[in-house]
Formats: sequence, structure tokens, C-alpha cells
Amino acid sequence: MIEELFGKRRQIRARWDQKRLPSKETIKDLLKRTMKIAPSKQNLFPFKIHAYGPDDLEERKIIGQICALFKTGSVNHMDSENKKGMIKTAMGNINVNEHVLDDQGNDMRLSPWVLVFEQRLCEPNNFIKEYAKLHNITDEARFTQVCPKRYRGASNTKLSSVEIGMFIKCLAGLCLENDLAISYIKSFPEWVWKDGNGGYSKDINKVGLSWDSLPDITEAPIMVVQIGHVAPGEDYFASNSVDPNDIHWENKPSLDTIVRFNK
Repeated sequence: MIEELFGKRRQIRARWDQKRLPSKETIKDLLKRTMKIAPSKQNLFPFKIHAYGPDDLEERKIIGQICALFKTGSVNHMDSENKKGMIKTAMGNINVNEHVLDDQGNDMRLSPWVLVFEQRLCEPNNFIKEYAKLHNITDEARFTQVCPKRYRGASNTKLSSVEIGMFIKCLAGLCLENDLAISYIKSFPEWVWKDGNGGYSKDINKVGLSWDSLPDITEAPIMVVQIGHVAPGEDYFASNSVDPNDIHWENKPSLDTIVRFNK
């Protein structure tokens, strides 16, 4: 059942159904159920989720441009100088509009829901408070998730990234059970905390927009997730790991390439 369920997941790029829009109640319920089953160190969940839905069209457009780092190969952003909407692909020049607009002219690159995961300073929960009392710990830096001076550091960012990945995988299973597609995006300008100058070092997006275009984001953005129904027809820009005859085939390495047994 698990193999069959996750085997259905595909990265959707330009086939988001603009007519079947999951409700806020549906997304909230999926996130609530994910919280119950997702693992987290000390159950702190050191991240925040910004959920942008059908009513947040401008924000979703901005995020699409933030996630466009290159002039070629992206369907989320159109070069402002490219008036005719033509882009180069492995199959030659094509008109993007022919492949990303539905029969009513809606842009199928825009998923109905976009979740932005960012770093978060946690409040000490019951375990941490009682543990500190039991072991006479006064230095809260023992738990970086709740330490104002350390939660932005590399160690906690790595922890947050791992936990976000596990959270998203649990969320993916629940989405797939409810006939919802889910896609993952990591191609956006990075923020890295610099202890010396007391601020974030922020990558600049030379093609699209940067995170400063979205005032809601105040801490390091770690992951972007898209959720929605898949529209009928072919996602022209989608890659796949199934059909070797497809020009967009993403063939996987063999198991022996990535696994080494000790004995």
C-alpha cells in the first residue's frame, strides 16, 4: 500500500487544476493530521509554515518568481524581455502559453496552495522545562531550538531542514490519499545566518525576485511545497522516472551506487 501510494507522486510543474481548489479546511486538516504523526526532536517542530491559498494570488505569483533562478528551464517565471513567451527546450523553441494555460486562460503553473517553511524560535515545552530542573541546567543553549542566540545557526538550520523533510513526507502521504498532488521546491535564494554581523547573508536572485519581496518571510526560508489537484492532460514540462523513451526521463542510479553494506 505504501509503495503504491508514493509511487503515484509526480512533480507537477504546469498542470495544476485551476477549477478544483482544495478548501482552507482541507489543507488545515491535512496539516493537523501530519502534526500527529510527524517526528520531531523533543516535539518542538522548529519551523513555521506560511500557507498561501486561492485567495492569495499575488503572493503565489511572487513565490513563483522567487523560485526562478535561471532564464532557461523554469516554467515559474517568464523573462520580462521575452514578449512572445517563447523558451528554448530540448525539443526546440516552444510557445509556453500553449502548454501552461487551460481552456479558460488560467495559468496552470500556479498551484492552488503554496506552503513556505521557514525557521522558527521555539518556546520550551514541558519536557525541556522538566529536564532542565532535573539536571539543574541553566544554559538554554543545550537545546538550540529554544535558544534565541543559537536557533538561527547552522546546527539548528540542519535540524530544521531534516524535520521539515520528514514532516513533508508525512504530509505527502496524506495528500496522495486524498487525491491531491504535492510538489517540492528548493530552488530559491538562500539565507545564511552570520553570527559576526548579527544578520542574514541573503542570496540575490538575478533572474526573478528575492524573498524580501514577500514581507511575511522574516526567518530563513527552507522549503516550498505546492498542493492541489492535477488538471487533465499532459504536463509538458514534467520529468519522470518511469519511461526511458521520454525526453524528460530522469533515470535513477542503481541501488548499488548509493548503498554499501558493511559485510
